[in-house]
Amino acid sequence: MNSQVKRQNVLTIILLRYIPKWRFFLVSIIIALLIAFIYLKIASPVYEIKASLVVADKDKVEKQKAALDEIDLANTSKKVEIEMEILKSRPLIKKVITDLNAWSSYYDSNKNELYNTSPILYKPIDNQPLYKGMVHVKILDASNIELTLGTNTIKTSLNKTFKSAIGLGMIKSTKYFKNYIRSTVGMNFEDAEDVITKYQSNLETRLVDKLAPIIELSYKDQNKERGKDFLNYLIAEYKNNSTDEKNKLIKNTLAFIDERLGLLSGELTTVEKGIEGYKSSRGLTDISAESNIYLQNMQSNDGKLNEVNVQLQVIEGIESAINKNSLPATIGIEDQGLVNLIDQLSRLQLERNKLLATTPETNYLFAPIKEQIQTTTAAIRENVKNIKLSLLAMKSSLQNVNTKVESSIKSLPGQERGYISIKRQQGIKENLYTYLLQKREEVALSYATTLASANIIEMAYVNATVWPKKSFVYAIALIIALIMAASFIFIKEIFNNTISFSAEVEDTIGKPILTEITFASKNGKSLAPQGDDATLSQQFRVLRSEIDYLHGNKEKGRITAITSSKPAEGKSFIASNLAASLASSDRKTVIVDLNLQSSCLVELFNLPKENPGISNFLNKKASINEIIQHSKIENLDVITAGEIIKNPSELIGSKLILNLLSHLTTIYDDIIIDTPALKVYTDVYAFAVQSELTLFVIRKGVTKKPELSFVNKLFNEDRLPKLNLILNG
Repeated sequence: MNSQVKRQNVLTIILLRYIPKWRFFLVSIIIALLIAFIYLKIASPVYEIKASLVVADKDKVEKQKAALDEIDLANTSKKVEIEMEILKSRPLIKKVITDLNAWSSYYDSNKNELYNTSPILYKPIDNQPLYKGMVHVKILDASNIELTLGTNTIKTSLNKTFKSAIGLGMIKSTKYFKNYIRSTVGMNFEDAEDVITKYQSNLETRLVDKLAPIIELSYKDQNKERGKDFLNYLIAEYKNNSTDEKNKLIKNTLAFIDERLGLLSGELTTVEKGIEGYKSSRGLTDISAESNIYLQNMQSNDGKLNEVNVQLQVIEGIESAINKNSLPATIGIEDQGLVNLIDQLSRLQLERNKLLATTPETNYLFAPIKEQIQTTTAAIRENVKNIKLSLLAMKSSLQNVNTKVESSIKSLPGQERGYISIKRQQGIKENLYTYLLQKREEVALSYATTLASANIIEMAYVNATVWPKKSFVYAIALIIALIMAASFIFIKEIFNNTISFSAEVEDTIGKPILTEITFASKNGKSLAPQGDDATLSQQFRVLRSEIDYLHGNKEKGRITAITSSKPAEGKSFIASNLAASLASSDRKTVIVDLNLQSSCLVELFNLPKENPGISNFLNKKASINEIIQHSKIENLDVITAGEIIKNPSELIGSKLILNLLSHLTTIYDDIIIDTPALKVYTDVYAFAVQSELTLFVIRKGVTKKPELSFVNKLFNEDRLPKLNLILNG
């Protein structure tokens, strides 16, 4: 229950703190919206430029290259996430901004950017410009220009190399040059690394669909054409780099095959010359039928043995390459499983090298690739081991067959046996040479027909204006206005030492507020019109009902004292309007003004200033009947303070006041006493006890918070009858 009351009090405090300041909020909102409007007028729009491309998938590339099913060197598997990182890599962006000269921009005399419409272009000879900042170029005539770099001036000619603080370069004219003769053009140079960072931060890549390798590129720029050029150049450079990587791999493979063919060609020539010399030295011209049969058998068996030896050489080469952590070739491998594993290792190594060119090796993207490389390498070792064991067993079997055949051939002349041995060596070399020639042609064909690794789906286009967005800017302006206005009021309240809310009074004193007068546009300057439905008159009617309840069944001679701790807290205003409200309810009422030095009832009720009042009565210069004045309000009489005197405290303590009040109770239904401030005149307590009800006025923005301890003391001492609190707003 207590927490609910506290929440209600907090809500009330918030409402009472901010709602009365609605005009301040309104002005703040209008100013903020006006600033937002001006900002929208002068702000340069930022556009979002988009493009999209599809990264070629391994399976799709193989289908497109059905004629090259056995050549898998150009088909590297794509990890789209890696390609997205490559597209945003600094080396790639650096190449693009260098091609576009994006580190320089040009402006006319009105500081409008001249993108693609500049009359001049600066071309560096060796490196990018060393100068950072604005260079003013004055076009003197059709061939001469004048450069201003800070305080230095350089005169030179178009298309002529010159050296300056910018660096070594030249300024070339464009097709727009004639329109700017005798005009000044600004060239602004930026640090290339800063430009790369700026372009990199404004570039975003997004995977459109996890099931399809489509990458969407998004770039934000204030210039539409510059943004479109950047994305188009970026995609083109990415495609060129990807193709170059593939071609480099194929070139390396061709070089390897050519090297092996050169070695085999020499070995084959040596064997052929050996056969020729053997026959010549021994005069061999024909071979007998039996020799042919043995030779055919031997050749058939040797053919198989040759194949096994070739496979063993290839397997041993692969085993050696794997042990040296180098990439083995797949030439001559008949086991398709091993071919697939080596191809997979090749693709993984290529992906790792590409990623290593743009990303540190400690990046999380290397982890899956390293793991796959280790797994694939282990699988290759196991596969090679099994194949080698199988080939060795087959070789041993074939050699046994050869031994049997050779034992049969021993019956033949020794010359024939020598010839068969040399011929066998020739067959081995010829088979391997023919195989490598075939594979070289296939690889050369793949080099000529390399397919693009990425295809453009959409060229760069302007998607939308991302900034400024009117609705968002106005919403932000509105929020800022509300926050700043509320903060200003809150901070002002923190440093405010006066009472602002009824909850502050109730929490401090522990007593409820009888009535709160929350609205009075002319507080203390006029009376609220009676019978009106206005807020102020309605509030005093509520106060009148509360007083009727507090006085109980008493109908005549009710005395109500209105007091406060110090002047200017509105007790005279409360007393006057309360008396008027009682009179409007057909109760004969009189208001007695005991503020002998600061009376305001004469002005409130528009009474003659020369008429006698309380001071005249207490000085025995006027009778009771003489000091009672009739106001313009029916049933309401007024006893003013009278003439100003020097010693009001002595008169206030006079017993004549008690006699006066006693007499008035016989005439009036209600006597309203407007007393002096309690802290100023302590003698008020003497006659205040004659009243049946005391209303203590606390005024917002006037009564200091420390004054509440004085009010609390009054409640504790119980010196004033039926003390109740009125909060004057």
